[in-house]
Amino acid sequence: MLIVLIHFLVGLTIAGTPIQLRTTDGSQVHASGNVVAGSSKGVVLAHMLGRDGGDWEYLSKRLTTVKLSTIAVDLRGHGKSAKAGTELSEVDYKAMVHDLAAGAAWLRKQGVKEVSCVGASIGANLCAQLGAADPGIVNLVLLSPGLNYKGVTSGDALQTYGNRPVLLVAAEDDRFAPRAAAALEEVAKGQVHYELLAEGGHGTKMLTRDAKLEGTVTSWLIGTFKLITGEIVRPQAQIKRGDDTVETSGKKMQVHQ
Repeated sequence: MLIVLIHFLVGLTIAGTPIQLRTTDGSQVHASGNVVAGSSKGVVLAHMLGRDGGDWEYLSKRLTTVKLSTIAVDLRGHGKSAKAGTELSEVDYKAMVHDLAAGAAWLRKQGVKEVSCVGASIGANLCAQLGAADPGIVNLVLLSPGLNYKGVTSGDALQTYGNRPVLLVAAEDDRFAPRAAAALEEVAKGQVHYELLAEGGHGTKMLTRDAKLEGTVTSWLIGTFKLITGEIVRPQAQIKRGDDTVETSGKKMQVHQ
């Protein structure tokens, strides 16, 4: 029985595998991947400024237990990726969306069909940008998003993202994020929930300061979160692109905590 269990656990995940990615604009990006065997769902994780993919270690482990593969990317200029330790320009920050796109492409090569994106601070804005650029992104979780971080905007991206679901999280003791999240809630066209914490700080700090937040994020990503309307969140791509226009369907669910 013990031998069978060991084989099952070994086959279930490949824990924290170091990955080297090359983006479409030629940048070298380091990442850490966790593949759940047989799973068709996965998550790209985008960190805050001055941090790296290691910030997502505990959430990534939690997500693999519910059969979500993950890839935590070191954005260019951070961690072990290209330009680490150098001064970055606005062009570099805007190009970071290519780093997340490379992570999504890697997940799809592992058999993932439904890719979500979770980001904190500028990583949240970059997830919104990825969702706008990639109609196959099925779900977003934006922790402490801003309207503009280093030239990386979110409002325009969320409008293009259309009717797909988005979870917004901010803490009242964060100076700017609550106002930005509230504004983005108004922009969202599909299923949306705004979780306003009484305290928790900024970005990934909220995950360590609020005991329930990991569970909320996990529930949102796997499609078990129930909106105040009674509807269950549907993490799926529902965007239809024409030659020159973007058509969306669905309605907005306004929820405040």
